[in-house]
Amino acid sequence: MNHEEAARKLGVAPASLTPAPAAPRFAETWARMQQEPPYSACGQPSRTSGVIHDPEHGPRWLDRCRECFLATPPPLRRPLSQAITDIREAAAEVGLRAVLYTDEDGRQVEQSG
Repeated sequence: MNHEEAARKLGVAPASLTPAPAAPRFAETWARMQQEPPYSACGQPSRTSGVIHDPEHGPRWLDRCRECFLATPPPLRRPLSQAITDIREAAAEVGLRAVLYTDEDGRQVEQSG
């Protein structure tokens, strides 16, 4: 999910977040992460930072702790089926046996090698 969706899911009010640059450079985001600002939803030190764009409040930093980040993962850059195919092919190429799991219940979906 994107940053805006993550903020909504976690119940974070944009007004409570620190103003941010509209399009921060990687160095700016990295510097923010190094500060480990407390995450506004739970107070834990943040481990990741991004920017939400709220129509009413403008760009704001969304800093998430580890648990909240894992609860609101970023979108995959490619479909899961393609990622599985790529991993399977890479494993076969180097002669490794790969067993891939894709859900919390540990359902095995792909085996190669």
